[in-house]
Amino acid sequence: MSKKNSKNRAKREVNFELAAKIILVLTVIGIIISTTLIFTPSISGEGYAELGLLTYNAAEDKYEAEGYPQNIDYNNTEGASEIISLYILLGNHYEQVKFFEVRLKIGLQSVLINQDIYGTNDTTYFHKTHWKQKVLAVGEQWIPSTETEFRFMFSAKILNQLGTSSTSYKIIFELWEWNSQLSELSYTGVHAYLTSVKLVIV
Repeated sequence: MSKKNSKNRAKREVNFELAAKIILVLTVIGIIISTTLIFTPSISGEGYAELGLLTYNAAEDKYEAEGYPQNIDYNNTEGASEIISLYILLGNHYEQVKFFEVRLKIGLQSVLINQDIYGTNDTTYFHKTHWKQKVLAVGEQWIPSTETEFRFMFSAKILNQLGTSSTSYKIIFELWEWNSQLSELSYTGVHAYLTSVKLVIV
């Protein structure tokens, strides 16, 4: 065999080490992509609802997610606290019109509230006079305003129901929606609350 033929053959021979490295890299990339697709939540058309809790900054004339009440004066003689004022932001990001109800409840600091557990008559005080209802179109938001204001106070009635073993409370806002199949309002799992709100007895 001539030297020329030998060189051509060498050029045509596969570099197995390089090929193995390429295959390994492609395999790793494939595993990463597959894992990402498996563990990334799928984008469905079901949509969601949003519930935000804001305060009003009078000095700057704006609503903001800060300046929440922490220590609230409670007049033990009168059996009432200073007035608390909070505002909600409610948004419908479902693909259909929704009828919502925002429920205000007061609980002890220790009460558990999450996407599966809501406040009951046994665990929280129902501030029913302040519950708000709203029908929202697709993509509509109920923005902070006098309509979305929750203006309330702690009273002797609340403390009597929850007990006086603690002076630290949760102010809870739960989002409920009309369930046409059950013909009643159902808890959406969406909630917002202020925690460690302390009553200062004066």
